Amino acid sequence: MKKLLSRKLMSALLLSGFFVFALPAADPVPFSHLTPAQAAALIKAKSADPLFVILDVRTAKEFALNRIKGARNIDIKEPDARERIGKLDKNGTYLVYCRMGPRSARTMQGMKKMGFKRVFNLAGGLMRWQQEKLPMEGKPLKAGTVAKQGSAK
Repeated sequence: MKKLLSRKLMSALLLSGFFVFALPAADPVPFSHLTPAQAAALIKAKSADPLFVILDVRTAKEFALNRIKGARNIDIKEPDARERIGKLDKNGTYLVYCRMGPRSARTMQGMKKMGFKRVFNLAGGLMRWQQEKLPMEGKPLKAGTVAKQGSAK
């Protein structure tokens, strides 16, 4: 009897494990901080989605120097930033980033309050993205040169 129960239990566990591995990976939880690898996977998965936006919230000068390919720029330090963000489709999916993460984290929370449904923050910002050797356009970021990168006005 014990042997029969053990076999049935083993069969059930193997089958359930098969179904777990056969299911597609879950989408990240909205309003979460993604690692660069998770962000890169999101970009790849959403590349054909017209409602997917990579949003760089650094200054225009910073954006001109370097960025993630395909990113749009809205400088959150500009007076009209909230208005410009408010004009975006609230049903879209957004990956928000800045140089190191704090500006984009605040932006993500602000977008949540504005009624956006799916926003993610790139944890560690473009610095961490670069450290993980993920593709970007423009010049490499230099550690410790915030003002030279254009974040100070």
